[in-house]
Amino acid sequence: MRRLLRRAAVIGAVSAGLALPAAAQEPWKLASAAQPGSVLLNILEEIIGVVNANADGHIKVERQFVGNEQEMFQQLIRGRLQMGGSSPSGAAISVPDGIVVSLPYLWSSDAERIYVTDKYALPVMRSIYAEKGVHLLLMADVGWNDVICKTACLTPASVKGMKVRVAPTPASKMFWQQLGANGVQMPLTEAWPGLEQNLVSGADLPFLFYITTPAATSAPHYVHTRHLHHPAIIVVNKGMWDKLPAATRDKIEKALPPPSKFRKMVDDDEKVKIDEFRKKGGFVHELTDAQRAEWRKLVEPGLPDLVKSMGGRAQELYDAVQKGKKEFAAMKR
Repeated sequence: MRRLLRRAAVIGAVSAGLALPAAAQEPWKLASAAQPGSVLLNILEEIIGVVNANADGHIKVERQFVGNEQEMFQQLIRGRLQMGGSSPSGAAISVPDGIVVSLPYLWSSDAERIYVTDKYALPVMRSIYAEKGVHLLLMADVGWNDVICKTACLTPASVKGMKVRVAPTPASKMFWQQLGANGVQMPLTEAWPGLEQNLVSGADLPFLFYITTPAATSAPHYVHTRHLHHPAIIVVNKGMWDKLPAATRDKIEKALPPPSKFRKMVDDDEKVKIDEFRKKGGFVHELTDAQRAEWRKLVEPGLPDLVKSMGGRAQELYDAVQKGKKEFAAMKR
């Protein structure tokens, strides 16, 4: 009889132990401004699935839409949100020195950008974000920023004096100032009514985000200036991340797909979406290297002073990028 009671007690304890993780799961939110219909949203959903599958029952992550990325990052740092998906530019108010990787005309090619980002920029960025109370879990791609306008604006002269939306980042401000545009700073949520109501006639956005917003209708000319690249960053409130068992954190990070997978998803989807946009009457203007050089030669001289003005560890990150660019150039030679 005693043996049966002991067996029953063991079974009950095991059953209770198995039920415990589900009962103790902490709900987490991953906030993002990504819109339905975008591959960026698909990427977030895949990451959420990987995290949940490898969290050992400690947390359960769900997605939450937050349209204002600056506000989202402030809530993340305060611990009101646990995770976020955005770009360094979206975090610019909270982590201003992190946007060095998104400076205008920093990169000469995709191959250079990927090599330097993964080997030289990412370690410094992880340290910068950690100082702000944020763990940088993954960095992949959102895509290139290009210029959008109500009419075809294929040359720097065509935007000189134009009223344009300026993002609340030093890089965006410098870009439009160097071109002589009439910048109007406004958060992303105000950009759509600003374009619709003719408060501004242009802006710059990555295509896969642009195509999911009202801007694709009110400013149907998309010009491939390829002036600024947005990495995609998945971040976690560091205090909450550090509370997870070390084995669980390690398991999650090892299970995440490589950035190369997400970069390919973004590239492939952009080609499809551009074709669809053109068929619906939108305009995507390709530029030659010579045409793009006209934009670059006006903007690039502003980079050194911009980095100096950013403070924090911006110069350290910029120097790391320059070191990587020299190494990449030597490899190519």
